[in-house]
Amino acid sequence: MEDLESIKDKLEYIDIAMKLLLQYGKNNPDVVDFLNKNMMIAEDEESGFRVVLKFKKDER
Repeated sequence: MEDLESIKDKLEYIDIAMKLLLQYGKNNPDVVDFLNKNMMIAEDEESGFRVVLKFKKDER
């Protein structure tokens, strides 16, 4: 159970970053429009980890 709490604590930073990105998207709809059709990728060559950023707008 302790491991699950540790993971939740670590994921809290990712949650904060995602909320900041959503707020940025609200203030910059042109960026959202671009990333709705494209994506940005950041990769760490040493570890091989990759972050993919893509906005997806729900068509309501």
